[in-house]
Amino acid sequence: MKMLKHASIVAMIAALVGCGHGFEGEYQRTTSTPLLDALGVQTGTLVIGDDYIESEGKRTEFEEIFVRESGSEKYLVLKDKNAEEEAWKIVDEKTLIQKNGLINVTLKRTK
Repeated sequence: MKMLKHASIVAMIAALVGCGHGFEGEYQRTTSTPLLDALGVQTGTLVIGDDYIESEGKRTEFEEIFVRESGSEKYLVLKDKNAEEEAWKIVDEKTLIQKNGLINVTLKRTK
């Protein structure tokens, strides 16, 4: 009985460790417009955690960050405490695209 209890605890811990969206890390931001890159608009680093993002020393916490599949596309969805969502397109395991009106911000994982 004790062995079964220990095995179930180990299984739960392993499951919790595996619970992440897979996009945690540090990203470099660049825009779709070289002129804006030259001016330093929307560039720099961004850190994505399990339930937060950090940029320029400011941390924004989210209720949940998860991956959503929509047709053949995948999106990293940031859901805030008010249940509002922002979706960033997943290009590959190291690249995200954040659409801001006419400007696209590309996030490339560096760490």
